Amino acid sequence: MVVKSLLGIVLVTFLVPVVVGAESGGGPVVGQPSPNILGRTMDDKYYRLKQDTGKPKVINFFWVSCIPCKKEMPELAKLEKQFKGVKFISVHTEDEKAETVVKFVKSLSGAPSNIVMTSGGVKEAFKYNGLPHTMILDGDNVVLMNLSGYTPENMRRLTSELQQISKK
Repeated sequence: MVVKSLLGIVLVTFLVPVVVGAESGGGPVVGQPSPNILGRTMDDKYYRLKQDTGKPKVINFFWVSCIPCKKEMPELAKLEKQFKGVKFISVHTEDEKAETVVKFVKSLSGAPSNIVMTSGGVKEAFKYNGLPHTMILDGDNVVLMNLSGYTPENMRRLTSELQQISKK
């Protein structure tokens, strides 16, 4: 079955929209805890971002109809292979059938291994301007960086920050 063949697919059933002092549309405030993501994996296991600690994370927000997202995800997959000490999670931001998201991910030349599907409300909780939006969290889920849009400069900044995290 296609759905079971993708490891790490998470179905988000609830988002807690808690963002203290979010920057003006640019994502959660750097230095503050990330909003929580609660959900269930496709194999019926609970997923809670707040309990997923100890390892830095790259959280990437995408939508199947976002052209820049489609271009960015294979690059994130390459970074995931390069930075094995960092967990990469891509969060689909709109209410779509699981099959639609799975088909989208399979159509790419690469994608992060952890895909989260939501029923919406993500933009309100995470306060980003547009898609794709990527943020880096430390091992305690504190926001280290927000990057809005897919640009070569943002990919350089992301790579640079991941190199710094890997040295720690």
